[in-house]
Order: sequence, then C-alpha cells, then structure tokens
Amino acid sequence: MRGKVKGAAAVHRWFILAEAALEQNVENLNRLNVFPIPDSDTGENMLATIKACRASVETSSTQDLGELFAAAGSRAMSEAYGNSGTLLAVLISGLAEPLHGQERLTISGFARALERAKVRSWSALTDPVAGTMLSVLDAVHSEVRHRAAAAQEPESRAALEAAMPYVVSRAFVAVQATREQLPVLQRANVVDSGGAGLLVVLIALHSTITGIAMDFAPLHTLPGWQQRPADEGPEGQNSAPASTAEASADGADGAEVMCTVRLDPLGAASLRHALDDLGDSVIVTPIDVNADDDGTYRWRIHVHTCEEPRTSETVHAAGPVESYAATALHITHQDQPPRSQE
Repeated sequence: MRGKVKGAAAVHRWFILAEAALEQNVENLNRLNVFPIPDSDTGENMLATIKACRASVETSSTQDLGELFAAAGSRAMSEAYGNSGTLLAVLISGLAEPLHGQERLTISGFARALERAKVRSWSALTDPVAGTMLSVLDAVHSEVRHRAAAAQEPESRAALEAAMPYVVSRAFVAVQATREQLPVLQRANVVDSGGAGLLVVLIALHSTITGIAMDFAPLHTLPGWQQRPADEGPEGQNSAPASTAEASADGADGAEVMCTVRLDPLGAASLRHALDDLGDSVIVTPIDVNADDDGTYRWRIHVHTCEEPRTSETVHAAGPVESYAATALHITHQDQPPRSQE
C-alpha cells in the first residue's frame, strides 16, 4: 500500500484500518471516558461512526475525495451517537469541502481540509471546551499546515508521507496535554477519551499513507491506558477498573437525546438556544451540504438532559423529526484514578 493515497481505494483502506484500530482499543477508550460525563461509551460511539463511513465508501463509485468524505460524513452523522461519535462524523464531513474535485490527497490539500474540519467541529458545539478532541484536532491542523508550508514540493506524494510521523507525534503530545487542560481529567488521572480516539484514527491514516503497520505501543504510556492482563477473559470482560464496575450499578442520570430534524438555519439556531436551557453537551450540526427545495437541511442534534419529556416536545415542535432516540445515561462515578499498568 505504500504511497497509494489516491481516490476511493485509499479512503476505503483508511476506514477499514481505523475500524480495526478502534475495535482493538475500544475498551480503553471507553474506560477513559470521564468527560463530559463518565458513561463509558466513547470507544463504541467512535467505532460506530467509522463503520458508517466505511459502509458509505463501499457503496460509492466516485473517485472524488470531496464527494467521498461528504457522503461518509453525512451517513455517519445521521447514525451518530454520543459527543465523540458525533464530533468525529462532523470532522470527517468537514474534510470534504476543500477536497471536492481532488482524486489524490496532498499535504497542502490535507491542511485545507483540516482547517475546514476544525471550523465545523468547534462550531457544532454550543460550549466547545479545550482539553478534548477539539484540542487534538487543532494541534494536528497546526502541524499539517506547518509541514505544508515547509515542503519544497507540497503537491508531491513524498511530502505527505514525510509529514505523517510528525502529525501522529503532534497528536500524541496533544492527547497527553489534555490531562492538564481539564480539571476532571486531572483528578481522574486520565487523558481525554475522544482525543485518544482521534489519535487512534490518525494512526490508521498514517498506516494508509505510508504503508507502515499500525503501532499502538505508545498508547500504553498514556495516563489511564491499560494493558489487558494475560489471564483476563475476552476484551470487554472484567476490563473496567474496580471503582467503575462498582459504580455502574448506580443507575440512570438523565438521558442522552440524539435526533435528526429538518429545519432552516434560523430554526436550527432557535432550537439550539432552547436546548441550551434544557441540558448541556449540545451539538447542532447540518448533515447535508445542500438545502432542500424549501431551504431546509437535516440537522443532527445531541443533548444531555434531565428533562427528556420537555426536550422531546421542544424538538418535535421545532420541525419535522426524522429520527429521535433518548437513551438513559448510566454514569459511572470514578472517584478513584484508573489503575495504571505499564
């Protein structure tokens, strides 16, 4: 695969590798999940997003990178769950616009795509917070932009390949830094789970572009990351820290609402404002690039709320609802830092 970064085949390979990478690391990502709430599903939600992206590419016949990422992002967003799963879908959708008409990824094109992805991701959240996936995305964009500016031949395949180790390294440092950026992470002695998940996805991209096998060994040095003991059962069984496992029986603490509503931009802004009064972790983002004939878009909505009936009424009153799901939040109160095994 070395150097083959053209069109649908490379995008497909990235999503295949990212899916495998997230599957391998899903339990650790779930375990790290303490922000915005400790509901231990970050790994699963990001994996579901990448699976939707992979399925989208497999049904596409285009070689246009912009079209591929737009379709993949839209499908993933319409099926997304959780903060990190939704933000990852927004990020992938954001890559699309600067890459329309391109069949080959270059370091300069990657820089432009990440700039748009960064804007989309930060604007999707009502209250974006540093020390999360957003900070890791910022760092990656900064590194790619620097490498593109420094490259003697920024449109060459070699420039992109040469940049990728630095991009992954910068992402790793940014993930490490999240522990000090958010007090809740510092208290739990963990890094941000969404940021770590994005790092895993970037490791898969590095392998796609360079042909070098994915290396997850550095992840084991991250605070809170655990290696599965040799005598432990299949991954996912008995893998949570004792404090988490005991707290998981605490029960539901509100609900996570995910829905798709058809609205014009003004209606979406009004709904965002209303949801801000009903809960937090509010994400409102358009699924599709183009409006329908009546000027409306499909919007993907995410909110954590303790007032689910009122939230449902508000959403259904705003516009036609194409899907609505409210899932009980089973919060695991991690009073003790996760066990560390090095």
